[in-house]
Amino acid sequence: MEKKQCNSVCKGIIIGSAVTVAALLTYPKTRKKIVEGAEEMRHAAQGATSYIKENREELIEKIRDTSTQISDALKSVSHDVKQISESAQHIKTSSVEVIDAAREVVEDIKKIKEPKKEDPFEGI
Repeated sequence: MEKKQCNSVCKGIIIGSAVTVAALLTYPKTRKKIVEGAEEMRHAAQGATSYIKENREELIEKIRDTSTQISDALKSVSHDVKQISESAQHIKTSSVEVIDAAREVVEDIKKIKEPKKEDPFEGI
């Protein structure tokens, strides 16, 4: 069912396009503009093609240079990310050590604040 709908839609588009082109070409001014536009596009395509042919080696060299620069930038970013990861791991380890040291200090302070119980047998 969908294939029939697609075929119908495709046929409609093709027929509509053909009718539109035929209608446009019946008017001399429109036909002239279409021909001029096609000529401009042809000249632009020829110009681009000749530029590429004449400067092929230069374009290839620019592409190589650009790809090398991109590769170097990616290596640099990768190195930076690795350093950041290592720094983050160091910070994580250091903060755990600081937390453990702070807990020990708290425990020591609690021990100091506890009232001393006198030992009745101390002097014996």
